[in-house]
Amino acid sequence: MIKIVIVGLDGCLGSAFLGLSDLLTLARRAILAAIPPGDTVGAPDFQVVTASAGGRPVRDGAGGALDVKASFDEIALCDAVIVPSFAPEADGRAPEMSAFAAAAAWLRRHHSRGALIGGCGSGVFLLGEAGLLEGRRCTTSWWHHEDLKKRYPRADTAWGARLIDDRRVVTAAGPLSWIDVGLHVIRTLCGQEAGRIAADFTLGEAAPARGAARGAAYTPNVLSGGADAFLADAERIVRQSDAAFNAQDLAKALSTSERTLHRRLKQACGESPKTFIDRIRVETARTLLETSAKPVKKLAASAGFIDEASFRRAFRRYAGMAPSAYRIWAKARSQPKAQMFSVRKESEIIPEILTTILDSCVNGVTLADPDLDDAPIVYANKRFELITGYDPEEIIGRNCRFLQAEDRDQEGLRRLREAIRNRQPVDVILRNYRKSGTLFYNKLNVTPLFDAQGKLIYFLGVQYDVTDQIRAETEIGDLKAKLQAIA
Repeated sequence: MIKIVIVGLDGCLGSAFLGLSDLLTLARRAILAAIPPGDTVGAPDFQVVTASAGGRPVRDGAGGALDVKASFDEIALCDAVIVPSFAPEADGRAPEMSAFAAAAAWLRRHHSRGALIGGCGSGVFLLGEAGLLEGRRCTTSWWHHEDLKKRYPRADTAWGARLIDDRRVVTAAGPLSWIDVGLHVIRTLCGQEAGRIAADFTLGEAAPARGAARGAAYTPNVLSGGADAFLADAERIVRQSDAAFNAQDLAKALSTSERTLHRRLKQACGESPKTFIDRIRVETARTLLETSAKPVKKLAASAGFIDEASFRRAFRRYAGMAPSAYRIWAKARSQPKAQMFSVRKESEIIPEILTTILDSCVNGVTLADPDLDDAPIVYANKRFELITGYDPEEIIGRNCRFLQAEDRDQEGLRRLREAIRNRQPVDVILRNYRKSGTLFYNKLNVTPLFDAQGKLIYFLGVQYDVTDQIRAETEIGDLKAKLQAIA
């Protein structure tokens, strides 16, 4: 049976802790009730367990006692762990997580064993303390955004995203984020239909929408008057602005002078007002690329850019790749199988070891994802970059055929297409072209990779630069022909 654990910690929000327990318990009852009589074999079912250090009751942020069913040590294996939000400190910030080092280590251990780990609102900070946010896309309630970035700078923090699942680490924003996380866990572990049934009696709460009136969304009663509050206010204003909005408008909205705005932004984040505005808009665009199917032109306007060209320039400058490549990369990373390899070569121990090994190979290595449109490259090692002359952002998200340029009439290509269609390994020699336009001969080995259930998950490509060998063979052939002509 599936086991879902709700973590009990001193200072948590009692409403989130108890709400999760009620939501999951009622959802289980509704899901089981919807199963036709006699059709219970293989039906989704799960157990809900509340746990704390030592199995002792915990005190919520209001001082109330919350009982739990088990201790952390009693749970050897589980399928999901959910961390509820914490009550904010007097200054509005999330509590310091160093007091929960043992719980953080416990989370890290269960993630390494395959569990889905979820954080609700400020509960995301504990996932950061456990090292689970490093190299991962994540979110939290918008008033905690700057604080999360400051405490865990290696996290890839998204402002305004409601929920993000990046390789079995789920983060969500908003005071009712525990509903979103709970439903996501049910949907992930029990299937779409079970998730739909569970959602029938729940509701969610989103981050402040672009263009909404300031103050319309929930805001904590107390927010620090320091740099973090200034940045949070500035970010919110920029995200709700139109394309004509500039540094002068931002200073006016913050009731300060342009000179003071420049000084305070430099102190708070090291950026000029123009750079700050562009970065916030690119962050908004990243979230839209991950969560919507809007064409890039419309997305540029939604993110606050005056035209598509300026958007593309700014996005490449901050994200390191084109918007279309980022969309493909993000989609590939969000799939469960992406835990095999880290496209950005960060985060988990196993992917880090694998990418280190592959980067030391003397041959080019790529992974293409057959589940995405046009089977784009989602991983390329360093040697592939050196062989082709292309940078990672020019490789990821493209089909390997870009290396052939216009030279498409090749026997090797026909054999390659047939093998891929039949999901069979193949060895071919192709005429490829480096970024500089120079020709090189690529001995390509393509092997389909299947999971334990026999499902195709990747095409592994190994590239050997055999240019010198082909030229030597050609020269030998020419020499033989000349000698025969003389004879």
